[in-house]
Amino acid sequence: MPLGDGCRLKKQKLVSTLRRLASEPTYAAYTAAANALEAITPEESGLPPLRVAILRNFTLDTMIPVIKGEIALSGSYPMIYLGDYDSIARDALTPDSALYASQPDFVIIAQWLENLTPSLVARFLSLGPTQVHDEVERVLTETDAMVASLRRHSNAPILVNNFPLPTYTTLGILDAQSEDYQTHAILRLNLELLRRARQWPDVYLVDYMGLMARVGSAQGMDDRYWHIGQAPIGNRAVVPLGQEYAKFFRALKGNTRKCLVLDCDNILWGGVVGEESLSGIKLGTSYPGSCYRAFQQEILNLHDRGVILALCSKNNEADVLEVFRDHQDMVLRETHFATWQVNWGDKVTNLTRIAKDLNIGLDSLVFVDDSQFECDLVREQLPQVAVLQLSTDPSTFRAKLSAGAYFDALVFSAEDRERNRMYRDDAQRRNLIESSSSLSEYLAKLEMVACIGLADELTIPRVSQLTQKTNQFNLTTRRYGEAEIRTLLQNPEAAVFYLKLSDRTGNLGIVGVAIMRYSEKLAEIDTLLLSCRVIGRGAEDALLAHILASAKARGCTSVRGRYLLTKKNMQVASFYAQRGFRLVAESAVGSDWEISLDQEAYPAPAWIQINLTYQEIGYAS
Repeated sequence: MPLGDGCRLKKQKLVSTLRRLASEPTYAAYTAAANALEAITPEESGLPPLRVAILRNFTLDTMIPVIKGEIALSGSYPMIYLGDYDSIARDALTPDSALYASQPDFVIIAQWLENLTPSLVARFLSLGPTQVHDEVERVLTETDAMVASLRRHSNAPILVNNFPLPTYTTLGILDAQSEDYQTHAILRLNLELLRRARQWPDVYLVDYMGLMARVGSAQGMDDRYWHIGQAPIGNRAVVPLGQEYAKFFRALKGNTRKCLVLDCDNILWGGVVGEESLSGIKLGTSYPGSCYRAFQQEILNLHDRGVILALCSKNNEADVLEVFRDHQDMVLRETHFATWQVNWGDKVTNLTRIAKDLNIGLDSLVFVDDSQFECDLVREQLPQVAVLQLSTDPSTFRAKLSAGAYFDALVFSAEDRERNRMYRDDAQRRNLIESSSSLSEYLAKLEMVACIGLADELTIPRVSQLTQKTNQFNLTTRRYGEAEIRTLLQNPEAAVFYLKLSDRTGNLGIVGVAIMRYSEKLAEIDTLLLSCRVIGRGAEDALLAHILASAKARGCTSVRGRYLLTKKNMQVASFYAQRGFRLVAESAVGSDWEISLDQEAYPAPAWIQINLTYQEIGYAS
């Protein structure tokens, strides 16, 4: 068989295995996916590599297939460096170790408390109060040293775990009666780890304690395998723990979902409203209607976190809107939804319309339905869309949605709280388009005002969030955590700009970011990005005009910009060429461009009023 056919077959097998895994994430499915990945090279798979280094003081080999499967589901090829057992310090503190040679994109430090401090776990009563304090400090100091060394030699995000509470404490029921006993000692250790993780640059805490509470420590921890092979993670916790790490990979790589699309009948309420009428559907404060209310409350929580809500239902629109407007037990109301497709058309077409209406990719959608037919159709026709089928006990709906962690992020900003309102405002903008005879007339009618400023403590969370989540209009797709943004702000040879946009229909918040690096007479655009909500209005040109003028004011004579190709940003490949930049270099992964600042100032769009929120010597807007 020709090599090409063999590669094609291996890739087809990988795709089909991942589809099965997406619909049924069992350990057997993860193992099958890991085996399919082992049979194909990164080049043959067509997936970009994601390198994860795992340093550990306990045996966690059973978790590796889960991590590999989750990385592949997110669109990358997993490349795992697994450090030797209990060699965290050796790997982290040795500059030429195999760890650093692997050039990881993420570093996991997986520690089990009983190996760090056996006395605190197994012989708590042998320690006095001072010794307990000293043990806690020793664990923190050793972790500090490892993180500090990792940060000196690698910019990769570091994932450090906290520690589960004992299933059975040394003092039994007495333990809960005093903060001087075992449970509170471990809680203090976990709290201090959290505080330090917030101070360390680009370090995040993986919540082992919370995960074991969800799984149940009696099922999540396996004493037998701990004694046999220092493998404490029980079978019930292996998949959830691997998925927990994957949440961080997705959040930091910009792969989280943005929009929850909901069916109505037997999802938001029990029954079919078209058949049972407003008073006949199951929704209220008693079972089973209370289950649907609880589910709606969780959806409202997502709305308040900034998740876009939409409806996709085969129904008469008037019947559905009547429930939202008039049913006294509805938690969700019409105003909570950015858009909807309530009609008798097929859901594949309607989901496509919803994505287009919101100007987001299909890979931003999570579709929730009770119908096996509808879910299978969407999985087959729109594999980019995440599908959650809820067709059994409605009391499980809330937990199943939360367990999916589709929208988990590491930043929560003021813009998140206002996101659904901002999308609803877009309906007014669409009306404005329809009343305009040309694009220029529409843009002028919007009466846009762009406020450009330098990032500060108030705006850092949103700036970081945009670098992590923006994929389409993002010239380099470089991801920055909040700590990294703070480091840039302290660098006199760098600047972090943000653009906040408003118009006659409302405030759009911070929608653009530019990160500049300066070296004598040359300025480099490290990052230039724009939220998909405002593409096509000229905000990108307003931001570009300002950073070019700012570079000139600093004494720079030229500005260089880079375009790095991804699967999602191909539409901005010609951005610099269209704006007068000269091509300097080109390769398969992108291109470098340069523009001289000797020429006349690059013009900002006439239809946008630009206000500066800071004073810059030598430049006036």
